[in-house]
Amino acid sequence: MVDTNGRVEREAQFEEIAQRILVFLKSKLRYGNGFLPRPFMIEFTGPPSSGKTTTIREMYDFLRPLGFTVWRPQEGAEWIQHIPRTTPEYNIRTGLYALEKLMDESYGHKYDIILFDRCIFDAYCWMEYWAEKGKLSPGDKSILQQFFTMPFFVNKLDICYFMICQAETALKRQLRVAISARPRETTTIESISNKTTIWRRVYGIQHAFHPHIRLVDTTSLTELEMIDHIGMDILTTLQAKTVML
Repeated sequence: MVDTNGRVEREAQFEEIAQRILVFLKSKLRYGNGFLPRPFMIEFTGPPSSGKTTTIREMYDFLRPLGFTVWRPQEGAEWIQHIPRTTPEYNIRTGLYALEKLMDESYGHKYDIILFDRCIFDAYCWMEYWAEKGKLSPGDKSILQQFFTMPFFVNKLDICYFMICQAETALKRQLRVAISARPRETTTIESISNKTTIWRRVYGIQHAFHPHIRLVDTTSLTELEMIDHIGMDILTTLQAKTVML
């Protein structure tokens, strides 16, 4: 026969002890964004050699010594090695890789600032690319683009930089430090020029709906000018957000 009174008493003891543990852990401060702000999150997207990686590296090296906890997630292209780059599934997968981190970290407080080397808007642009190549139907393209730019996701980004560069200049930058000068499918003049056109076109459409997207043409900028421009924009934008909180 079950001792109902004893069981209720034991349950009450359990709950009392559990509540004391919760008070110690201050759970309301540890989870959710009601008490502590989520990290500021910034995406950099664009064709090869437009300045994304350089800018991320310099901002990372600048912010950390000042006391910010900064994270640079590994780029999806470095993580997703098992899917061929010749299919839309590759860029869907790299987009999902970045989206997972965007969603998870938006509810965490381990970092102050997260710098994404390609994220959800990058996935959006690649869907345009694959549709133009005839490997993605217009309907599937639209569905995937709408998914990656759902308000749930877009609103987690504080800034997104669409970084572009004139194809000849981008290729010179790439070959400057490349082991081989042999052109690859995605890094020819024609390929880079096509991607630049796509990224510029997507910016023109999306900026009307998402004013936190910026277009930065680095063709005529030195690396220092590029860093100065983007660095000041990041700091002033995030400072304005701190006033709003």
